[in-house]
Amino acid sequence: MTIAPRSTAYLVLLIALASFGPLSMSIYTPVMPSVAGSLGASADEVKLTLTTYMLGFAVGQIFYGPLSDRFGRRPVLLAGLVAFTLTSAGCAFAAGIGQLIGVRFLQGAGAAAGAVIGRALTRDAYEYAEMPRIMSWISLAVNISPAIAPLVGGVLGDLFGWRVTFWLLTVFSAGMLLIVGIGLPETNRHRGASAGMAGMLRGAGQMLRDRRFLGHMLPMGFAFGIQFGMLAGTPFILQDNLGIPPREFGLLVVVSVAGFTAGSFFNTRMLGRLSPGRLVRGASLCHIVGLAGIAAFAYAGILTWWSIMLPYTICSFGTGVIVPNANAGAVGLYPRLAGTASSLVGLAQMGIGAVGTVVVAALSTVAGLGAALGCASAACAVPLPLVVALMPFAVACALSARLTRPAVAPGA
Repeated sequence: MTIAPRSTAYLVLLIALASFGPLSMSIYTPVMPSVAGSLGASADEVKLTLTTYMLGFAVGQIFYGPLSDRFGRRPVLLAGLVAFTLTSAGCAFAAGIGQLIGVRFLQGAGAAAGAVIGRALTRDAYEYAEMPRIMSWISLAVNISPAIAPLVGGVLGDLFGWRVTFWLLTVFSAGMLLIVGIGLPETNRHRGASAGMAGMLRGAGQMLRDRRFLGHMLPMGFAFGIQFGMLAGTPFILQDNLGIPPREFGLLVVVSVAGFTAGSFFNTRMLGRLSPGRLVRGASLCHIVGLAGIAAFAYAGILTWWSIMLPYTICSFGTGVIVPNANAGAVGLYPRLAGTASSLVGLAQMGIGAVGTVVVAALSTVAGLGAALGCASAACAVPLPLVVALMPFAVACALSARLTRPAVAPGA
């Protein structure tokens, strides 16, 4: 059965492809401390499995988009799905932390196909003016996976161990491979039009000189730097310092996911009343507010699950507004090179996201940082490095969002 573009089945496929990234990360986070115990690894080594996954995801995005512009969406997507299926199984068989770190990089490179080709498939089927709303509904629906996945990962991790999370990803990917192989037609009407790699490089250079493109790409990248940094840091704060078990941590993640979902829903209601650029600029301030909230609770000596997760939810709300508008604005500007545009957007998203996890991991190990920042208790010293690590990303997000303002002509 063929999946026709613009059909309900096509939209469901786009949602499933967009779910690869969040599903692969969120199902794994509740069992990260268990991985440390099972493989005899430190907390920082386990955090690297998240970092290398995102680096692999970022690197993979460099190739999938341009290749799909040149040779078509279908064959490139199938190759990525095969790679993700095999590497997910490889993670389940990992015998040591070093092996898991390496295979997670390859898994991330395979998973990138879903996100990159999914955005390009959206541009192939929908007009530019339609894309913010379509992307918003996709983002809203995609939030089901990171809301449910930590619950599933936490429960199954408690019952069967952390490896079962990777077996679930293997089955999911194999199912998608079958569906795409049987039902998805080629949708790229412009394939080959970019005149090879030189044409794609020229197109990429044009995008990176376009303030409208940068005004969408960079805020989303910095927003994900915050989201992934929080994703790397909160499991160890809540589980190691507050004693919250993986199953309950999965429930708490739903709080932050609810913020992202609320942001996506708010965006669908505001489109038509406010421009996408104005929504991006306003939402970028949410990250500053959320991180300032964690700092305020820390200096007040309050360290509970809600003093971390409720401000995290404010950050997630802002990201939920930024993502659909940024995706639509950046990819929609260049229909003939939608794959290349999608690659650049994804590279910023996952590359800056990976930097966020590295900075969080690095600052969380700095001895005496809390005391240097004026903390007199563990309730202050434990969460404050997270704020110090991620506040520069929040400020950069707000500043880069200003690029979405219409350019003012000299003398105007």
